[in-house]
Amino acid sequence: MAKKKNVVKVETRKDEVRYVTSDIKKMLGKFLVKSLKRTWSEAFADEGTGEVVNIDRYEIIFDAGTYLGQEEISKINFYMQEGSIQEVEVSNQRRMAFEMTTDNFIPYMAQVLCDMKKKKFLLKAQSIDQAREIVKDFTELNFKGSFRITQIKEFDYCIILVDKLSTTPLDELGKLVMENSELYSDEEIKKICGEDKADIPESKFYNIDARIIFTTEGKDEDKEETNRQFVVQTYTAERAIMLINRYLNDEQDKLEEECKEKNRGFDRKIIHASIEQSTIIPISQYIPKEFSLAYATEE
Repeated sequence: MAKKKNVVKVETRKDEVRYVTSDIKKMLGKFLVKSLKRTWSEAFADEGTGEVVNIDRYEIIFDAGTYLGQEEISKINFYMQEGSIQEVEVSNQRRMAFEMTTDNFIPYMAQVLCDMKKKKFLLKAQSIDQAREIVKDFTELNFKGSFRITQIKEFDYCIILVDKLSTTPLDELGKLVMENSELYSDEEIKKICGEDKADIPESKFYNIDARIIFTTEGKDEDKEETNRQFVVQTYTAERAIMLINRYLNDEQDKLEEECKEKNRGFDRKIIHASIEQSTIIPISQYIPKEFSLAYATEE
């Protein structure tokens, strides 16, 4: 007679039972889903005005994943009677790790198999799960047929810049030249698009390690130097560094304006960026940050 094989029980979230309760009997023998804190208010009198102000206070009682035995239950019951704890979320599984979150948008690279062709997207998101949502939404809106997201990974931190010319309709090129005369001349437009401006070539994504020097006017010895990483969607590396210099000076303008509004002094710098290293990366499209912002979440 064949022996029965021992089946190893593997627990996953599919086996988890979690709930929120104020019944201490239902807490016994369970684990805390998240750190348990008690909260209360304290009244303080303003010495200047005499006004009484309530300030919220809190204290962590137990960390996430704590097993709730008799001793822990007694302590929770005391604070529930006191009123500084209302209810508790518990689980039949001990989960002590938690995923870090951020409200910053960081670069991601995604690969999508669309109509049997690989497409790589560059985008910004607050998490890998959010990045997947953004890529799925963008692909559904801009492509046809079936697709499959085959890869999403965090990209090296960088500042992403997009050349306006790479996203501008032909009938707006004249206006573009007028608005950005220091960046776009008629000669440059003709060189890129041809004499009749009929065909705008496909832009590339340049991954640029830029050396940036900040100096004070009239004080050449007062010099600061740093390196920053940029990804620029444009046509040549020369145009990319031009856009980087434009971006850095625009950021300085904003900072100067903020200081003026707050009546703070501002030492304006002469900024010069040059290319330390430049490579072309195989990106099909950049998903605009405005698209990603629709998915923004706050911590």
